[in-house]
Amino acid sequence: MKLNSLHAGLGPKKIAEMFGWQDAEGRTSHVSLGATSLRTYRTFVAGESAAMFSVVEDEGDLSATDLAALFSYHTNTQWALVADQGGMQIINPHWMYDGAWYKLPHISWDDFERNEDLFASLSPEGIVQRRAVTAATRRKEPSSFLKPVDDALVERLDKWREQAMAYSKDDDRLDEKLQTFYAQLFVLRTIEDRGLDKSLPELKSVIISGDKFDWNAWETILTFAQERIGSDLFSNNVIKEMPEHVLAGVVRDLYVPVSLPTGRARYNFSWIDADLLGLAYEKYLATILKPASLIDQIDFFLPPQKDISRISVRKSAGAYYTPKYITNFIATKSIDQFYEFEDNATLPSIIDFSCGSGSFLVSAIDRLLAHLKRNDPNRAWAKELIDGGYVAGIDIDEKAVTAARLHLWQRLLEEPEALPLPNLSQVIRVGDGLDEQSWGPLNKKYDIAIGNPPFLSTPMVSESVDLRSKFTTATGRFDFSSLFLEQATNILNEKGVFGFVIPNRLFRNKSGEPLRKLITEKASILQVVDFGSTRPFDADAYVGCLIGYLRGNDEPIPQHTSVIEVISIEADFLAALLLLGEDAPKTNENTIKAFRSRHPKSGKPWRLLSEDEEILRIRLEDQSVLLDTLALIPQGIRTGANDLFLFELIAEDSGDLVRLYNDVVGEILIEADLVRPAISGSKLQRYDNVETNTRLIYPYRGNAPIEEAILRQRFPKAWQYFESNREFLGGRSSLQKSGGRFYELVWPRNEEWLRQPKLLIRDLAPKTAFAVDAEGGTYLVGGTAVVPNDIELLFPLLGYLNSEPVNALVRQTTPEFRGGFQKFEPQHIQRIPVVERLLQDDMIAGEIGFLAQSLTALESDHSARRKIEQKIDNIVLELFSEAGVAPL
Repeated sequence: MKLNSLHAGLGPKKIAEMFGWQDAEGRTSHVSLGATSLRTYRTFVAGESAAMFSVVEDEGDLSATDLAALFSYHTNTQWALVADQGGMQIINPHWMYDGAWYKLPHISWDDFERNEDLFASLSPEGIVQRRAVTAATRRKEPSSFLKPVDDALVERLDKWREQAMAYSKDDDRLDEKLQTFYAQLFVLRTIEDRGLDKSLPELKSVIISGDKFDWNAWETILTFAQERIGSDLFSNNVIKEMPEHVLAGVVRDLYVPVSLPTGRARYNFSWIDADLLGLAYEKYLATILKPASLIDQIDFFLPPQKDISRISVRKSAGAYYTPKYITNFIATKSIDQFYEFEDNATLPSIIDFSCGSGSFLVSAIDRLLAHLKRNDPNRAWAKELIDGGYVAGIDIDEKAVTAARLHLWQRLLEEPEALPLPNLSQVIRVGDGLDEQSWGPLNKKYDIAIGNPPFLSTPMVSESVDLRSKFTTATGRFDFSSLFLEQATNILNEKGVFGFVIPNRLFRNKSGEPLRKLITEKASILQVVDFGSTRPFDADAYVGCLIGYLRGNDEPIPQHTSVIEVISIEADFLAALLLLGEDAPKTNENTIKAFRSRHPKSGKPWRLLSEDEEILRIRLEDQSVLLDTLALIPQGIRTGANDLFLFELIAEDSGDLVRLYNDVVGEILIEADLVRPAISGSKLQRYDNVETNTRLIYPYRGNAPIEEAILRQRFPKAWQYFESNREFLGGRSSLQKSGGRFYELVWPRNEEWLRQPKLLIRDLAPKTAFAVDAEGGTYLVGGTAVVPNDIELLFPLLGYLNSEPVNALVRQTTPEFRGGFQKFEPQHIQRIPVVERLLQDDMIAGEIGFLAQSLTALESDHSARRKIEQKIDNIVLELFSEAGVAPL
């Protein structure tokens, strides 16, 4: 556009369109405070508030730019632009400069061309690509940053919760009562500021003065709410035993922000979107407080004060609240896919049966209402969705259900004719997501199932026996989240759509095979998103998203699916980039990598490669042999109790005994015939030539456990040691399942390969990191081994497998964990292609072998070592190039 064509006569929507926002979602509103008022048009990117364009109508004591900043701060909008008679001014409502809102200098209408870079950066692409940040900070650096409105609210509410716990006389369910009270206040403040019922008394009328709370005024408001607002949120007065100063402080802090620049600032709950209030409530619920012992009294005018301990409820339950960009992405993809099959007038039934605080359901309602209002903008769609039971939520946690209901009520308050609010007790219910019999009236078939189920491994699931009888994916060492995805396939209609967050290890790990098999047999996968080692939320697991639909009986498996690998989550508006996928601008290739991949067809690890990568791999494999044809690839020993089986050698005593020591058991004397040199997989380092002082107690002969009678008679020292630790050894759960003798290892291995020269790698490493047991005889505990059929290949394979080109190949198929660590198990190593030229050309094999062997004698940080590794990389790259494969 021609920036100098702008003038003060344009409305805010027209100005937004001239900045490139004509195809974006937007909302028009009138914003005022005192005598100052603005006409505004707020634009969105994938459901997230991006930019606000406003025109000044009237300006009173409060400046129009301060009002724009205050409104944009409340709505979590990235940028605000204010137009007046003289020109425009740009504001970032999350930054501050010298204690005031961050504002760039006013730009007159005549100066637009000289600021073209700045105004171009306020386009949708410019804001998504953070060009606005660059252009603004080039002119003026912010001096500090504001906490987002949800964080600011949580901080104050949490402070008062701690005070309530410290000073309350009655501890019975106090934390739960406070959560209900806060939910009541959020709804009341929203109704008050939106002016939905003018007869509702102002909430601040409950504050008499200072820290005094008017109990009668609160009872009046509660009665009024029961009669006029509806819902079951106000059925109980939960604050009867709470300290007055806490109640007054909470209410006051919901009116007056603590640290905003505008002197007359107050919270306006009509400006705060439901998602932000829901997010604040989520963060608040992330911890619970428990009163402990009384502490020394400081203020004798207050009740005795108790010490308070904080407990995180997320980790113990495997529940982690989901970022908005993920809920928006999954809700949008799922609902849009539903309408690929159905008429535009059809209302889908949507369920999240691990709903947490309801963020997925609110995102789904947002997307669905945007779709429905295009067909009929005047129909009361929101009430219809709730009253018709089209939206359903289940969670086993009663507090989460309360949060989900609040989240939905806040969203419904944004709709016309919102009061009375619906009673959500029939559609958002306490129940077990894996037991549909506990769902009551919600036990039926659905069109869409979405959510972020709990991530819990088998040992944390107490009812695993019952689950194994009900779910086909509950086999082996399963993850709880697999069962939720299987449950979705049970409750969905044909062509029903699912969109779930799951651990990304399920895409490739052996434990995910039952789920992969189920999904490929029943469903067509529309999208796989792999966040790799990035962490969208504070979970121990690394995550991905899986979106698909149940295929019809005669429908073939698709040929392809869409894949997105997330490289960084630092980008703003990540949901927009995820939705764009392969159409995302090339400037975002450091954020996401999007491509089309062959659709998985079995339970085997999903090798999600782009077509170019697939072609290169086929070319390479055409001139290669797979590693498992050249070598045995077994896993190392598992003892089930390393502290009782692994020791350091102190001395070889006279006779047939050895003296061993570890920090747990101390010093022992034991028969040398039962002791083997060993290395723990966790101790292996890249290019190490294994030399070990570690010893493994190994009560086996000929790959069979030694009988008890023989142990007693021939190895009395060992038998005495085992007997003294019988309780611990016999308590190993894996051993109990196998029915082995109490002194056996959990997983012994074949002694034939254990004694052979071999390559060794630990389970987790940032890259292929093979060590070598050149002489053989070292027993591997944990990790994986590569035992070449031809001993001459030992060092050539050491260099080849540790090379960067091979590491790039392996990374395509291995799960990735925190810090970029890869998981190495036999299934990830077996199919490594070994270029035939390495096997056919003795000179090349000899050169790589010589270089690899020389590396085993050098320190890991030695500069000469890095040069030798580069030589090996170059040789392997040349081998790949000869096979027609470009560097990966």
